[in-house]
Amino acid sequence: MQERSERLSQAIAQALGWLRVRDLSTHELARRLAARGYTESEITEATEWLCAEGYLSDERLQRRLTERFTTEQPSGRLRIEQEFARRGLDAPAVEGDEESRAVQALRLRFGEPPAVWEPRQTARWFRFLLQRGFEPEVAQNALRRWNPRLNDEL
Repeated sequence: MQERSERLSQAIAQALGWLRVRDLSTHELARRLAARGYTESEITEATEWLCAEGYLSDERLQRRLTERFTTEQPSGRLRIEQEFARRGLDAPAVEGDEESRAVQALRLRFGEPPAVWEPRQTARWFRFLLQRGFEPEVAQNALRRWNPRLNDEL
């Protein structure tokens, strides 16, 4: 029994070390502990204790990620769904217009559109939006809204 409580303490200490660096979901934490050789019951007890003490919260992480992907680093629906699935969380119903988020992402990254630009820059802006998880049609429309002079180019 002593060995079991010691292993549980080790699992909790390991988890607290990871959580000190960044927020993790219950799914991610369980996967990491399993990779370190902890049993299913040790993982369950450790995650339950961490949740009860407030160190681990999927709801808090979900709110934080939603804020990040809609306001701080505006991203498209595809990237949001992929990131939440990777972390084992349910993707939120993102409010607002995806095209507006794409324009906001352009403004945050590149500022106001330049008066003179090269086609190479247009391709760079387009790739940026695709990497952020916006669909091609949304990216094109956002580029046109961000820089109305692109209407003839796209």
